Formats: sequence, structure tokens, C-alpha cells
Amino acid sequence: MKQKFLILIIIISSFLIITKSSYASSHEKYLTKRTRAKVSSYGSLYRYPYVKGIEVRIIPDSREFIAGSIATFTVTLKNNNKYPINIEYATGRHWDMVVYHNDYPIYRWSDGFTWENSPHTIPLQPKETKSVKLSWVSVNIRGKPLVQGIYKCVGLVTCSPRAIVSPEVDVRLTPPSVVAKEIIRTRLNQAFEIELPRFGGDYELEWKIVYKNNDNRIRLTSKKQKDESIVISFLPKRIGHVEFDLYAYPNRYNPTVSLERRSYRIEVE
Repeated sequence: MKQKFLILIIIISSFLIITKSSYASSHEKYLTKRTRAKVSSYGSLYRYPYVKGIEVRIIPDSREFIAGSIATFTVTLKNNNKYPINIEYATGRHWDMVVYHNDYPIYRWSDGFTWENSPHTIPLQPKETKSVKLSWVSVNIRGKPLVQGIYKCVGLVTCSPRAIVSPEVDVRLTPPSVVAKEIIRTRLNQAFEIELPRFGGDYELEWKIVYKNNDNRIRLTSKKQKDESIVISFLPKRIGHVEFDLYAYPNRYNPTVSLERRSYRIEVE
């Protein structure tokens, strides 16, 4: 009887030890998940934008850059806690940046650089911010301007054991020529026209419209070619405002790359 009682006590004690160990392990994993951001290989980011009390952001100098030019960003690290923290690094690399197009990583700032293993710690005081400027030359491997359009960028603080990843920001690569926004005021059901150049250098241009917002307030009614220009006619159907861009594409050159962008805001009264 005593032997059975001792065996029962041993079983219960073992169960309690295992349960406590399991709870501690799961609690540590929970804290790790909440207090670390994850980044794996080239661009495969598991986006946890914030580590508890730590804020990482990437801010472009401009939301638009001419395709082929240098785009500059500021990556910041801020301690929002009321107490100092230590940021651990495994190498001399503290920062990084990744650029995506159509959800595919096309550029990583750190590619081509090497850093020696040098584990160290940098303290960050309450409300203290550290930052760095990183740049991206928006050309392909042949040195030609990248395709125009929207690109997504993230900044990283490459601390140990996992990097902290910023929220995404969008930037646009634009044509080499960007004309400032023109405001056109018109009345309901009163047609208006926009006249555009028909040729750009040695190329005949095809103008394509991209609405930022419309909501069926205006309707494109016609396109007419003149000797040196193209006239696009619109008819306002509802009161309000509409914004759109007109992109000039060279007909016989490269239909994926525009030469010029003109922006308009239409005020329908």
C-alpha cells in the first residue's frame, strides 16, 4: 500500500514539473513572439511592424521619384518605453531596406556588403531615436530605368536574434517629365476639352488616362487628332471633383514606359 502511495506521489510530482516547464516554455515563446519581429531570407518578411515599445519606420524623402533616379529614405528606430533598452547586434550591420514590386523583392540595400561578426550592444534611452539615410538607385541590372509605377519599401533594424521590420510605404516611379497639376473648373453638362501634344521627339504619342477618383462624375466622350495635337473631350455628369493623370506613351517605342505625366483636377460646379 505504501509502495503504491509513493508511486502515486512520484507520478503527481512529475506531472507538476512537466506542466510548469511547459507553461514556462510557452510563456517564453509568447513573450518572444510579442517582443521580436521576424525576417528570414531575401525579402521573405514576416511583418510584425512593432516590437513592444520599439518603433521602426521608413520615410521617403518624396513619395515620387523619376524612374532611374536615386530615391532616398530615412529609417528610424525609437524607444517608446519609459525605461532604457539594449539593442543587440551580431555584426556591424545595424540597418537595411528592401524594395518590392508586385510583391516581389527587387532590391536589398545590404546586398554586396559584408560585415564581420562583432556581437555588441547599443543602449537606447526612453524616447530616444536613432536614424540613418539609405538610398536606392531605381535602375535594372542593365542600368536602365525601372518600370514606372508603385513600389513598396520596408526598413529594417538588423538586431539580434531577429530583425525589426517597419510598416510598408509606397513610392511611385514617374516618367522623366512631370507637369504640375492643372485645375479646370466647369459646370454640369458643360463639355470641356484638354489639348495635348501629338508628338514627343521622334515618336507619336498615345495618351492614356488613369483616374485617381471619378465616381462617374465625368465621362470621356472623344479623342480627336490634329496636325500637332490630340484633343480629348469630357462631359461632366455629376457635381463634385475628379482627379486623374494623363500618361504619354511612345507608339512605336516601348508601350510600358511613358515619357510624360500631366495631372488634372476637375471641379464640377
